Order: sequence, then structure tokens, then C-alpha cells
Amino acid sequence: MRLINYGLMLGILAASSGQALAEDNVATEIRLLKDKLKELQRRVDSEAHKTGQIEAQAKAAPMPATYKALAVDPCAAGKVCYKGVALTFGGWVDLTGIYRSRNFASDTGSIYNFIPYPQSRNYYFPEARFSARQSRFSVLAEGNVDADTHLAGYGEIDFEGAAQTANSVTTNSFNPRMRQLSVEIDRSDLGLHVLAGQSWSLNTPSKSGIDPRGIDAPGVIDFELVPGFLAARQPGLRVWQDIGPEFKLAASVENSQTAFFGGNVPTVGTPAVGPQGVLNPNLQVNLTGPGGSFFNNLNNVSLNQVPDVTVKAAWDPRLGPYKLHVEAWALYHQLFDRFNSANHSYDTGSFGGHIFAELIPKTLDLQLYGARGVLGRFTASPFPDATVAQDGTVLPLTITAAAVGLIWHATPSLDVYSYAGLEKAKAAFANVRTVPFGYGNPLYNNTGCFTENSPAATCNGNTKEVRQITAGIYDTIYQGNYGTLKAGVQYSYTQRLAFDGVGGAPKTDDNIVMTQIRYYPF
Repeated sequence: MRLINYGLMLGILAASSGQALAEDNVATEIRLLKDKLKELQRRVDSEAHKTGQIEAQAKAAPMPATYKALAVDPCAAGKVCYKGVALTFGGWVDLTGIYRSRNFASDTGSIYNFIPYPQSRNYYFPEARFSARQSRFSVLAEGNVDADTHLAGYGEIDFEGAAQTANSVTTNSFNPRMRQLSVEIDRSDLGLHVLAGQSWSLNTPSKSGIDPRGIDAPGVIDFELVPGFLAARQPGLRVWQDIGPEFKLAASVENSQTAFFGGNVPTVGTPAVGPQGVLNPNLQVNLTGPGGSFFNNLNNVSLNQVPDVTVKAAWDPRLGPYKLHVEAWALYHQLFDRFNSANHSYDTGSFGGHIFAELIPKTLDLQLYGARGVLGRFTASPFPDATVAQDGTVLPLTITAAAVGLIWHATPSLDVYSYAGLEKAKAAFANVRTVPFGYGNPLYNNTGCFTENSPAATCNGNTKEVRQITAGIYDTIYQGNYGTLKAGVQYSYTQRLAFDGVGGAPKTDDNIVMTQIRYYPF
């Protein structure tokens, strides 16, 4: 009996020891797991901290938005998709109200070079007008061919075109206008980008890097923007290369055109006396074939032998929380005409630059624009590119343009802005004895510019300079699931000054108040 009791006790002790050992093993494993979890949590926290720092740096000094890689499946990004291509729709519905102290029969925007002198009856008439023609629609289609190759197609239209049948009387039927239509190829492994089609010219200021869509335009209501801001949209081919994360180089060839003073087909005949003087009847400039052409036969296009060539460098340094964008460009443009069965050409070079800087991060921005050269067709005024002498010699017009702007982001929804800009032409003229030719000629007759309803021949008044100061506010009234609604108001004061001529140098001005209601459905 005792042996049995001892055996039973030994069995119970052994079982108890085994259970204790098992419990110790479980406790040890739990402790080890907890240690591992703590280590994993430490690593996760460390990575999250690093990620937070990187995101903060990226927000403070974002990389140029020239290439955005999509997910492997672009439809996973929550965008509208078609056969693996992400579609992004944009644009707005716009109603702009305009009041001018001088009437020059424009719809939206200010064609500053046409502000009338006191000779014109329009000088004495104010004008009030509404317009919805700045309404715009755009679509961006993009997708990845592979891990390194990205394709994007972009199209944009508005209603600022005006065929001969468009008017403001009954249906206000203004035709859609192609603003941009281009395809872009990006190779992330090579840092190489190629764009073909119609887009903003390479000399148009960008917000960062070499971005063909994200231009840094003055944030004003006026469709013609601000004097001193140069831009054009035209077809061409562009290539740019990333050199590190901050620097980019680009080159483009674009469709070339020349705006001649006196119109695309200057006055000709024997004799033909006018602002251009007497021109030989064989002078041919900017001619298009009548009818049978895809061009409007009332709008002549210039004859150019070679495309415009532009090179540009852009720098986006990282300066902590401050964003800075600096760019500089140079443009080659050849002027061309034909006279007495002979061709005449004149090679020109122009240059310019742009700076965008955050003076106070996310609060106060500075925009600076500057350019000089044969740039008439890029100006807001607009100025001509060239004029001609009696023998057909091409006389280029040098333009100096500059603008500065301050934008105050007063609240997350309210912006307050102000701009000042100017565009100034240098005279180019020639005389044949007492007969004047060219632009800004002091022998031109300006005696009638100061008297209402004087004959047109007594007020040549070639524009020398256009100046403007403007200020406005833009407020986001609503932003939510149903889109975004914005409204703004702007005032501008513009001066137009002419070259001295016989009778003096006329000048005029214009006060413009604009209001705008804009709805973004996308």
C-alpha cells in the first residue's frame, strides 16, 4: 500500500513538474513574441517617421510634375478607365461680366493695342457685356506601357473662336476652338520626355520643371492676362531631359508665323499711299491661296521657311519649406518676305526668363516675367513682329516685356492678387525722300488723333507702349461632392502710348471691371 502511495505521489509530482515546465515554455514563447512585436513596432514607427519626413519635404519642395507614374492597374486609382487607360476630365462653365470705360467691341479680354484714341467715337462710349465663351472642357488620357514608359494624351477646347456666322444677336453661336491637343511620351529610366502636337510654346512660363500643361500664368479674370506675360499655343515637337531631381533642359521646334504691321497683306499698288507709304505692287507678304484651302480665306498666314527653335533651362531647388522655380529661354525666329521675284530673310534671336517664389510658404507668392526680342505675336497687346521698307526689306520690331505679381492666399479659399506689367516697342522705319515707311516713324500723321471723327489717314498713332496695373480677389464659394464653385472680381487700369508723329504723340487709357462665376464639375 505504501509503495502504491509513493508511486502515486511521484506520478502526481511528475505531472505537476511537466505542467509547470509546459507553462514556463508557453510564458517564454509569449515573452519572446512580445519582444518581437515590440521590435516590429519600433521598426514600423521608424519607417513611418522617415516616410513622414519625406512627405513633409516633398510638400515643402515638390518635385516638378512632369511625370506621374500610375499604378499597375490605372483603374485602381479611382479614375474613369477605358481598356486600361486612366481618363481625367476637367474644365469649367464660366460667366464673365465686363465693364469698360472705352468701347472697342471686344468680347472677353482686353486687346490693349486697340484701346481707341479720342479720334474714335468708341472713345466716348463705355461698354457692359456678359460672356460665357471662356467656358472650357479638357480630357487627359494616360497609361503605362511598362514599368518605365508612360503615355499621355491631352486635349482642351474653349469657345473663343469666332467664325463669320458667330455673333451676339440671337443664338450667340461661337464655335469650339482647339487650345491644346498633344501626345506625351515619358521614359522614367532615362529621364527623357517627348511631346508632339499643339501645346503652350516652350517659352511660356511653367509652374515647375518643363510642364507643357501646368503654365504659371497670372491668376486674373482677363482673358488676355497681363501685359508682360508672353505666351502662344501652336503645333510643334518638344524634347526635354531630366538632369538630376532639380534641373531640366528642353528644346523645341514650333510652327513659325510673322505678324507684319499693316496686316498680313500690306497695302500694295501704284501708287498706294498709307501708313506704309508707297509699296511696289510686286511685294508679296503673308499670302494664302484663295479658296480650296483648309485655312479661312479671310485670314492670311505668313510664309516662313524654317520653324521657330526654342531652348530652355528650368531649375527647381529645394529650399526647405520654400518653393522656388527659375527658368530661362532663347528663341530663334526667321522673318521672311518676297519682293521683285526675290526672297528676303532676317534672322532674329530673343530671350527671356521667369521666376516663381514662395515668399511666405503657402501664404504669399511672387511671380516675375521678363523678355526682349522680336516677340510681337507672343505679347498681350498684341504688337506686330515686323514691318517693311519700300524696297521690301524686313524691319524687325524689338519688344521689351516685363510683369510682376503678388498673390496672397488669405485663407484656404480666398486669394487676393495684384499685377503690374508693360510691353514696349522700339521704332523701326525708313524713308524714301519725304515718304515714310515702317513702324513708329516720326513723319507719320497724328494730327487727327485728338479730334473726334477725323479721317483715318490723320491718325496713324503707332503704339509704343502698353502699361497696366490690376488687382482682384477670387473666392471658393463651395467645394464638395458636387464640384467647385468660385467667384471673383477684378479691376485694371491700362494705358496705351503712341510714338511721336506729326501733331504729337497720342495716348489713351481704359478702366475695366470684371466679375466672374466659375463652376468646376470635375
